[in-house]
Amino acid sequence: MAAAEGADDEDGGKSEGGEPENAEKKQEEDHMDGGWEDEEERARLLAQCQPGTQDEERLPALAALHEKAMESSNWEPLWADKDVRAALLSCADPPDPDFGKNPFGEEEPDPPSDFVRTLAVTTLVCLATCVGNRSAMAEHPLLRHALVGNADEDRAFRLRERVFLLLCGLLLAGACTDPSDDHVPSRPPTPMKCEVCGLIPCVCKAGEKVWRNSDLEVCHALMLGVAPELPVGLRVGVLGTLCTVALSSVVDPALLWGNRKLRAGLVNAALPGEPEDVRVGALEALWAFTACDLVQPRMWGEKPVREALLRGAEAYAKVGEGEGETTLRQTEGVRSRALNSLANLASSVVNRAPMWKSSRLATAVLQAGAPRGGASATKSRHGQRGHSKMREWYKGHRRPCRAAALCAPTPCACWPSSRNSGPTVPRWWPRACWSSWRRPRTTRP
Repeated sequence: MAAAEGADDEDGGKSEGGEPENAEKKQEEDHMDGGWEDEEERARLLAQCQPGTQDEERLPALAALHEKAMESSNWEPLWADKDVRAALLSCADPPDPDFGKNPFGEEEPDPPSDFVRTLAVTTLVCLATCVGNRSAMAEHPLLRHALVGNADEDRAFRLRERVFLLLCGLLLAGACTDPSDDHVPSRPPTPMKCEVCGLIPCVCKAGEKVWRNSDLEVCHALMLGVAPELPVGLRVGVLGTLCTVALSSVVDPALLWGNRKLRAGLVNAALPGEPEDVRVGALEALWAFTACDLVQPRMWGEKPVREALLRGAEAYAKVGEGEGETTLRQTEGVRSRALNSLANLASSVVNRAPMWKSSRLATAVLQAGAPRGGASATKSRHGQRGHSKMREWYKGHRRPCRAAALCAPTPCACWPSSRNSGPTVPRWWPRACWSSWRRPRTTRP
């Protein structure tokens, strides 16, 4: 019987084991890219996602698209399909602030509801998991406009959560190459009379849709994710993305640091009173920006940034105001990241002189170098007074000092006069310098 079956196979007959294989091949040939069963299903779902469709039809269609977007093999085909991309973007389109205000315009369809936009953005987040899709999505103007509009404070929380997740992915793909607003005045200029309409302000473009898809708008939308009212996990994720981007070659850190809202958001998140995870994330982002040589002089020159780093490096921090003010000991994670940032800033020649004159920085460094538990408030005050007296003593000397390099970020102008046989150490010399004076270093830092 076995020989007979083998003969039948050799003659061209189909064996029982070959029938399922041929059926699978036929199924694969009939299967469309993107997970569609057939063209009829694709046309039906896309028709239900068009503007003006009721939520009862839109939501099931978007749920079916989301289910297909969960498969990794469908990521690239779905985003490459222009009709699918247009349907998802129409469902994620934020409501127009001037909706229904133009009496002479055509009848406009109702904007998508929060549920529709949330499900559409969730599907886009799944498609952005593919690296190839992220690069194309980062430059898509309609997608950028939809994300910026849905990140506003008056949107639903679940919608904003998914928007920030997608914005973080697009930022890693280069969505903010030039978000600097240094060229924009801090105060808006006085509106001038328009030469066309003759009104103040100009109404020539009244009623037209305002597009919010520039790099500046995208960066502002992302910084809304570090607001205090949002959950800690979401804020830490946005801060971690900024830290990664600042250390990468995707974006120029100098241009990214030129954004006012980015600087203000990082400084506010690094101040005492915020959750520890948020402070650590903000100080890590500041630490990443201090690695850029072009940013170092500017960071120390800005008082809010300098204040945030110094408060983070101190052993104790004051939290609260008035009667509720308390003094708390800061954790090692916060202090170490602040000190690392200050160490990077000290590598700039422009910063060394003003940093050496900062008594708060000297106190923070002495506290950090003291044995664990030995840096009390009294000792820190004595160390600060001794540091100021030591600087006064340096003013009367002309030659560079080798001993000052042992306890300071930069050498000072101190060296004993040639008339003296040796250096004279005053009584108020800091304890850290006493031990190092007896064993002077031969090299400067």
